[in-house]
Amino acid sequence: MTLFPRKLEEWYKTFTKEERNWLIIALIIALIMSTTTLTWHALDREHQVPVETMEVAPDVFMEKAMRFSMEYAGKVIPEGVDIYLAGVQFRWIPKELKLKKGVTYKIWISSGDVLHGFSLLGYDGTVYNVMVMPGMAYAVNVKFDKTGVYEIRCNEYCGLGHQYMIGKIVVVE
Repeated sequence: MTLFPRKLEEWYKTFTKEERNWLIIALIIALIMSTTTLTWHALDREHQVPVETMEVAPDVFMEKAMRFSMEYAGKVIPEGVDIYLAGVQFRWIPKELKLKKGVTYKIWISSGDVLHGFSLLGYDGTVYNVMVMPGMAYAVNVKFDKTGVYEIRCNEYCGLGHQYMIGKIVVVE
């Protein structure tokens, strides 16, 4: 902070060598990041999430998720069936999904109450992240190439029981 304002000439002086070098470095980094982002987006269409969105009343989606949960509890979900997964404080409905290896599933995700985050984590490096808002449903296409257990976690703080909001996907042959 200065006590006296700068003269007009001081504002319009030419760049020093160091300022010019930093400007060039910043521009190069921005170009590299932009190119990487655009290339990744163009080449890796499979992992763009979500693939679809739609507006839906929270109570309507909760009803679909509850019906889906009761129908497929403990069963392997067949190919071509849309999966409905609802996040509510502090659980996922259904808590567990059994899916077949090598099959592409469409999982519709929504929230019944507050803002949640959907993270699908696998030990093989599988990661999907979607912010889940009440009143919106998001579709994520998933295909698992390996059998095993994949964890579903809420990654958006949703209250005092947030740390217990864990579900799982069991992938079988």
